[in-house]
Amino acid sequence: MAKLCILYGNSFSSKLTQFFTGSKAYHVYWQTDTYIYEMHLLRVRRQRSQYDDKVKIEFNFPGVTDKYLEEQLTDDANIYGFIDYLLFALRPFYHLIGKSSRNHNGEICSEACNNDLRACGYETPWLPEDAPPSPADIERWLNK
Repeated sequence: MAKLCILYGNSFSSKLTQFFTGSKAYHVYWQTDTYIYEMHLLRVRRQRSQYDDKVKIEFNFPGVTDKYLEEQLTDDANIYGFIDYLLFALRPFYHLIGKSSRNHNGEICSEACNNDLRACGYETPWLPEDAPPSPADIERWLNK
């Protein structure tokens, strides 16, 4: 069973996220008893202790299994690059004119977690063709 974790902090990333979203939630990832699975340019598996000293909240999603998360590591076609970061940074300006930005090729962490939830049978407010949710969007949805 995997837990969806939302990471908070006082880093530049969290302060920038708070400026644009009102929340310091700046990263989401999956955690199992052994590993962390996250997006970092591409999907990676890390030792579980990676974020143990950080402020986080966890939500249980029994339908997201270790096997599913391991299978996601084999797809290296999803690489989050410079153009993706640029488009995500411009997202607030798109919203000013009533548009949503899309990624170039990759997925941000919250988009990957949203797609994982949907692939494992959970309903979320964001369809794959929607603009990707931010970590703060996922935080608000889970705290309802």
